Amino acid sequence: MNALIDFFPFVAQTKRSIENQNRFLRKISLTGKINALDDTVNLFTYTDKTIEKFEQLKDKLIVALVEENIKKYRGELGLNATFGIDILKRNLFERTADVGFLATDTKIISFLKGTLLKDIIKAHLQEYVTKYSVYDDVVLLDINGDIKATINPDNKTRQSYDSIINEALESDTYVERFSKTDIFGREDKCLMYLQKITYKSEVLGILALSFKFQDELKQIFDAICFDSQVLVLEDASGVIATSDTSFAPQEAKLFVEAVEGFDVYRKRYISIAAKTNGYQGYFGLDWKMRAISKKRENSAIDCASNGAPKKQVLSPKLKEIIDEAHEVVEDLGDVIINGELIASRNRVYTLTPILDNLRNISNSLLSDIDKSAEKLSDLTTQTLISKVEIATKFSIDVMDRNLYERANDCRWWALTPVFSEELLKDEVDSDRLNNILHTINDLYTVYTNMFIYEASGKIVASSKDKSIINQHFDASYLSNVLHNQNSQYYVVSKFEKSAFYENKPTYIYNASINHLNTTLGGIAVVFDSEPEFKQILEDSFLEEEKGFSLFCDISKTVLSSTHDTLSPLDKIDLPDKYFSEKMKGVMYDFIRYEEKSYLLCVAPSLGYREYKREDGYKNPLFALSFIEL
Repeated sequence: MNALIDFFPFVAQTKRSIENQNRFLRKISLTGKINALDDTVNLFTYTDKTIEKFEQLKDKLIVALVEENIKKYRGELGLNATFGIDILKRNLFERTADVGFLATDTKIISFLKGTLLKDIIKAHLQEYVTKYSVYDDVVLLDINGDIKATINPDNKTRQSYDSIINEALESDTYVERFSKTDIFGREDKCLMYLQKITYKSEVLGILALSFKFQDELKQIFDAICFDSQVLVLEDASGVIATSDTSFAPQEAKLFVEAVEGFDVYRKRYISIAAKTNGYQGYFGLDWKMRAISKKRENSAIDCASNGAPKKQVLSPKLKEIIDEAHEVVEDLGDVIINGELIASRNRVYTLTPILDNLRNISNSLLSDIDKSAEKLSDLTTQTLISKVEIATKFSIDVMDRNLYERANDCRWWALTPVFSEELLKDEVDSDRLNNILHTINDLYTVYTNMFIYEASGKIVASSKDKSIINQHFDASYLSNVLHNQNSQYYVVSKFEKSAFYENKPTYIYNASINHLNTTLGGIAVVFDSEPEFKQILEDSFLEEEKGFSLFCDISKTVLSSTHDTLSPLDKIDLPDKYFSEKMKGVMYDFIRYEEKSYLLCVAPSLGYREYKREDGYKNPLFALSFIEL
C-alpha cells in the first residue's frame, strides 16, 4: 500500500501534514514536561498517548484514502479499457458477417466468371462501401492473387504475393488479419477480412475488405476517453493505435511494471489493460485495450458545482476514523482545561502558552482528518459518477452502432439483383425470394423476419413467417419507400407495436427496391429489439451497483428497461430537462424516484459515422442509468 502513496499527491500531502503536526505535538509535550508542576505531569503523559492514537488514526486514514483512490482508478481506467475493447470487438463481429455474405454476391460471382463488366462491378462495390462506411477498400482477386477489381484508384497493385491468399483459399470461413500487405497498395498495416468466393463447387477467387482501422479507433477514443487519460490498443508487438501519440507513440513497446496490483507506465502513471469479453462467441485477434491516467492529482469534483446536490455517503470505516478522532481531541481538551485550572490556581503562567499550543495543534490535526475525510467522501461520490457516466455512454454508443448496421443492411439487400428481377415479373417466384431471405436471416440473427413487398404493398416473400405472404403491408410510411429512387435512403418505423413482431414494439427498417427509374417495391427487416436492447442495457450496467437502466425516446417513452415494472411503451415520469435534443454530453443528477434516492445519469444518442448525423434520420434517444444510493 505504501508504494502507491506517491501516486496520489493529496494522500501524500495529508500523510506529511499529520506527521508534521504530530511531531510538533511531541515537542510541545516534551516542553510541557520540563515546565510541568507535579499536578500536571499526568497531562503530558496523556498527551503522549494522544500522539500514539493520532499516529494510529493517520495510518487508518491513509489506508482508506489509498483504497478509495485505487477504486477510482480501477473503476474509470478499467471501464474505459473494457468498454473500449468491447465496442471494437462488437464492430468487428459485424465485419465477419459482412465478408461472408458479400462473398456470395451474385454480381461478384458473375464478374469473376467473366460475365460482368469491370466498371459495373466497381460501381457495385462502391455502393457497398457508401453504405457500409467502415471500409476504405474492397478488392477482388483470382485464385492466383491477380487483382481483378478495386475501388481505390490509388491502389496500383496488380498481383498480390501475400501468404494470406493461400490461407483464405484453404479456409472454409473468413480470415482476419492485421498486418502490412500488398493487396491494398498501402505501406501501413491494415485490418483485413478475406473470404474465398465459390460458385457451386468451383473456387473463383477471393474477396478482401479493408477496414478503416485507425479511423474507427479514433472514434472510439473520442467517445470514451477523458482528457486525463490515454487509450491504446496493443498486440504482442506493441502499440497499434493510440489516442495520444506524444504520450504513447504508435508502434512503440509499452513497458509497464507491477506495483501493488497496478501496471505503472514510465514509473509515474497508473495503467490498466483489458481483453474483450467476446461477443456472440467472437473474440477476434488477440488484442487488449490499455487505459493510462496522465493525471496524478486525485482532485475530486465538487458535485454541487455540476448542478446536482452534493451527496456524501461515509463508509463505516471512514465514519469510525472521524468519530475516533473527535473523541481523542475531546478527551485531550478536557485534560487541557484541567491543566489550565491547575496552572491558574498555582499561578504558574509559563504553562498557558504550552497548553494553548496543545489545543491548537490537536484541533489542527482534527481539521486535517476532517478535511481528508470530506475529500475522500467527495472522491467516493465522484468515482461513482464517473463510472456511471462511462457505462451510460457506452450503452447508447452501442445502441447507435447497432442501429447503424440495420440501416446499412436493408439498403444493401435492397440492391440484390434477384429481388428486382422477380418484382419485374408478372408473377413473382415467392419460393426463390423466400430462400434468399431465409439464407440472409440465418446469417443475421438480429432480425426476427424479413419480407419483400410490391409497389402495391402486397407482401410477396418472407424469410420466416410465410403466413404474411399475400397480405397487404399498410404502414403509414409506405409511400416514402415507394416514391424513392435514392439507394442511400432508408425509412424506419416509429417504435410501435407491430403485427410482424408478435404485436410487440420494435423498429422496422425499409429500403426501396428499384430498377432504372422505377420503384418496384421494398424490403422490410424486423429488428429483434426486445432481446437486443435488453442485452445492451444489462451488459453496460455496473455489476456491483443496485438500480436499473432504460432506453427512452424524447417523449419519455420506454424502449427497453431492466426495471421490474417499466415495460416498452410505458412512460417514465421525469422532468423534461433529461430529454432535451440540445443535450450533447452525459449529465447526472441526484433524484428521488419511487421513494428511493438515485444517482441518475443520462446520455443522448449522438449517432455513429453518417448515421443520424448526415443521413437525415432524426430520432432522439437517451440512455438512463439509475444507481440506488
